Amino acid sequence: MPSTLRLLHPEWQGYGLGAGVHRGATALASALAAEGAFLTPAHSAFLTIDAPEHETLQVVDGVLGLDSIAARLDRTMAELRRLAPDRILMIGGTCGVEVGPVAYLNERYAGDLAVFWLDAHADLNTPASSPSGHFHGMPLRTLLGEGPAACTRHVARPLGVDQVFLVGVREFDPPEADFVRRHGIPVLDDDVFRDPSRLIALARARGFRRAYVHFDVDVLNPEGFPSALMHAPGGGPPLAQAVSAIGALTGAFDAVGLSVLEYCERDPAWTATLARALAPLVDSCLAGSRGDAETRA
Repeated sequence: MPSTLRLLHPEWQGYGLGAGVHRGATALASALAAEGAFLTPAHSAFLTIDAPEHETLQVVDGVLGLDSIAARLDRTMAELRRLAPDRILMIGGTCGVEVGPVAYLNERYAGDLAVFWLDAHADLNTPASSPSGHFHGMPLRTLLGEGPAACTRHVARPLGVDQVFLVGVREFDPPEADFVRRHGIPVLDDDVFRDPSRLIALARARGFRRAYVHFDVDVLNPEGFPSALMHAPGGGPPLAQAVSAIGALTGAFDAVGLSVLEYCERDPAWTATLARALAPLVDSCLAGSRGDAETRA
């Protein structure tokens, strides 16, 4: 049976302007535990990568807080290699925390990994192209091998552009849009949440058997879900529809990774709502896992 790592990584430094996602990730993990998911199974490893809620960040090589971000990535990769999980379930702060789990899993499965990026943003900037210098807008480009050297050094096997599927992305910076056009990265609109079959067929046609699902809650329609770190008007599915689509994706492939990111607890009622919606997905990802190590880095 596959071993599953439950990872709580409430980092906010990839955004750098407030620790709301730190509190959101921690609250969501606790709410999932109350639903009987994420924190409770004794047969899964559990790892927390701590991030201080208060920290003065400096711009290094064009990235706000790079020293802090890189140090946590060092710790994350060391723990992933020590624990050697077959799959990873992560509740995280900013999208910047994706570099460790996705890089590890892509190396472990020798590139047999479709990465479904459910996000209102492409996260394809580099330090040179980013208008803000915030690393949470750079993780996917870093995973493709182009990013700050302090982070790309951990990406032993960069993603290929054919592994990336942008789902629900509706805000691109001009350099990101140009990168997507040049490399022919598929961008699937909100229709895919109503019927994921086209996305599933596309990934299967490329030969992928395994999948990683990145779920930034800002992909949701902000009129119905106001608790994302970044508000992205102009579309997005309701929560139930997004969760249903994620369930279809994790059911169609060997789901070796699932993340939930950039949730801010502006209202505890939304934490409970999100936890209730996600608990069945979390349970399905944990099903059949083994190992009983619990650790804190």
